[in-house]
Amino acid sequence: MSKNDEENSEEKKKKKKKDEEKVETIIRVEAPKTRLITAFVMLSGSAFVAIYTYLQHYEIGAWLTVLFFSLVIFLIIGRLLEWLIAHFNEPIKERDRAILAQEEAIAAREADELAALEAEQRAAEEEAALAAEEVDEGFVQVPDELATFGESDEFSNIIDTTEF
Repeated sequence: MSKNDEENSEEKKKKKKKDEEKVETIIRVEAPKTRLITAFVMLSGSAFVAIYTYLQHYEIGAWLTVLFFSLVIFLIIGRLLEWLIAHFNEPIKERDRAILAQEEAIAAREADELAALEAEQRAAEEEAALAAEEVDEGFVQVPDELATFGESDEFSNIIDTTEF
């Protein structure tokens, strides 16, 4: 391997470590589904008031004054509506959190059971490998299926076998 290849591989390893160490923190001040309620209430209500006052031929000063007060009123109404929705969504969020906690506990328990099962399998495999090594090294006496009866050492001293 050349020097450049070694430097490139070291840089890649450093980048991977940096990527693994990065932790993103996202802070949401308002719920994403409810944050635009006030804006839509103000826009739609004020548009209705602006069109109505235009069709009634209000003078420009009176028209702007009415439009400004309608914006303030619809701002208050929008904030109230947003608060109500957030208030009534809180029990739903608590239920979702409880369900998520249960699912995480179940997943952790299943992961523990799987790890225990894998550990048992590894232990059995290691035990089988150790037994195979002992057999190969001759520590365990295994009956030799190929041995014949005529090769016994007990009767090697006997020369005359006519008595039998």
